[in-house]
Amino acid sequence: MASLKAPVWAFCFLWLLVTVAPSGAVTIEALRVQTPIPLNPADPFWSRHEGQPKQEIIDLMPQMITNPMWPDPSTKWVMVQAAVNDEHIAVRLEWVDATRNDILVQSQQYRDQAAVMFPVDQQGPVPPFTMGAEGEPVNIWQWKATWDKEGAGRAGNEMMQDIEDQYQYMAMGSGSYYIYEPDEGLKLADERHKHYSERQTFIDPGMGKNEGVYNPGRATGNILSDNTLRHSPVEDLNAEGFSTLTTQAEQNVDGYGNWSNSRWSVVFKRQLKTGDVNDTQFVAGKTAIAFAIWNGRNKERNGQKGVTPFHDLVYR
Repeated sequence: MASLKAPVWAFCFLWLLVTVAPSGAVTIEALRVQTPIPLNPADPFWSRHEGQPKQEIIDLMPQMITNPMWPDPSTKWVMVQAAVNDEHIAVRLEWVDATRNDILVQSQQYRDQAAVMFPVDQQGPVPPFTMGAEGEPVNIWQWKATWDKEGAGRAGNEMMQDIEDQYQYMAMGSGSYYIYEPDEGLKLADERHKHYSERQTFIDPGMGKNEGVYNPGRATGNILSDNTLRHSPVEDLNAEGFSTLTTQAEQNVDGYGNWSNSRWSVVFKRQLKTGDVNDTQFVAGKTAIAFAIWNGRNKERNGQKGVTPFHDLVYR
């Protein structure tokens, strides 16, 4: 009986790929230039009629392979452009989104996001587009609208949105905040926090955007809690299949997003070669590339997104 399970599972998986994946890979040709590639997606470099990077429209499909499945993503297509020079490669995405969702503070809020994915090993077979597989890692660059709003890579923690930004009359330090210093291993970030007896108000000045060790995520070096750890609004990640997404210790992907006229446009940019073995190294002139878009207004997050299989990015 056990010998029948693997073939049945494999047949169902292949049937699922055939039914949801569009046929034929699109080739995206990166424009080679001798000048710096602008990070601003609204720069005329990306839109002038002559000499602009070629535009390709890529259809997005439902994520119907793993739970939570998402049969009807609100974003149906993404426009892709790419450019390369002797030092950097850049990918620009543009898609329709009637609402700008770049605040993630309340539990009922969801953010707009976009990601591009490459195989880490450019010499071997192309890994499954299901975020790679064991022994077949992928490098994922994920742009987050909230990180853009918070000035990731350009500003400190004073720009981070917090719950007092959503609730005007909130008494900070009186509710669900972690207000005591851990017993070992952490230091108070500010001398004033040591003098609990000197506080004259129920408002704790150490809470909110400027809290130090009172924010456990920030105190333990979590990039999701500490804006100063972010290189840009793009998080550099690796995966070897579903549920294995991991933040890289070294963050080196630049990015910038712009929302205008009910459209998002985002540029991802990185050096062609890095010293990180977990990075894709752009040295072969061609790579597989896949895309994903999340619409915060449609409550999309995690596996609930519009996705693509791998296409071809040529950057000679």
